[in-house]
Amino acid sequence: MKLLVLVLLIFFNGALFGYLESWVPEGQEAVTLWETDDFRAMRLGEAAAGLEEMDCEALAFGMMESGFDLTGRKLPEYLSLHLAGLGQNRLSGLSRVYHTIFDDLSCFPIPQPASSSVPDIRYENGWMEERTFGGERGHEGCDLMGDEMPGGFYPVLSMTDGVVEQVGWLPLGGYRIGIRAPAGAYFYYAHLSEYAREFQAGDRVSAGELLGYMGDTGYGEEGTTGQFPVHLHLGIYIKTEHYEELSINPYWILRYMEKKRSRFFPLYFSGDFGMIEGNVKNAG
Repeated sequence: MKLLVLVLLIFFNGALFGYLESWVPEGQEAVTLWETDDFRAMRLGEAAAGLEEMDCEALAFGMMESGFDLTGRKLPEYLSLHLAGLGQNRLSGLSRVYHTIFDDLSCFPIPQPASSSVPDIRYENGWMEERTFGGERGHEGCDLMGDEMPGGFYPVLSMTDGVVEQVGWLPLGGYRIGIRAPAGAYFYYAHLSEYAREFQAGDRVSAGELLGYMGDTGYGEEGTTGQFPVHLHLGIYIKTEHYEELSINPYWILRYMEKKRSRFFPLYFSGDFGMIEGNVKNAG
């Protein structure tokens, strides 16, 4: 019986190797696995998002096995039996990209209010929903909504260590900051009401560092506000063979990071929330 199982595993391993080497999405011969729409959607599902630590090799195998949709499924627990000897093929390449995304993640970008009387933020999977400002386009990110409180209330933290690459005003993103994490992923935080300090390109930031405050800036000339509800637009981008910056869906990544969310203590008086500088007493 054990011999039969071993033979089946060896056969499956060889079949998988051949499949990975030959698999190309229809009509996308020049596109790598990590440039396809299915990969970019990052459908981790509840089971993968609930993991304490992400196993990127298991994630790559599970995504390939499930057609890049782990919703309602678990990652395989027998992975080592199948990965041995695969070497530098598309599966190992895919796992390296997942390492680029997950290895530097340290905290959730918006800490949770420590008081239950303070409304918390909310977010949904709005990946590739239609947007029209600046022309028709798909929504390349996830919006964390804080519209029950005014701009300048919710602190925005860096999810990773990294280096500031872009900072300042963009008509589309308002006051934004873009940070390159050590493994290579680019984290884009947009619509800030203000910055925590005078960031410059090349500045190093630490995971959990205060970047600024959630706002509603953008969709116009510098200083424009009020064109949409208060929120943080989070974008995550990776470099690939054919794209300098390729967006991926942050929604399930945020779900995965919920367990690493810190708390903050807003200052308020007699139930009225104070719009004062430094409304974060502790964002640790």
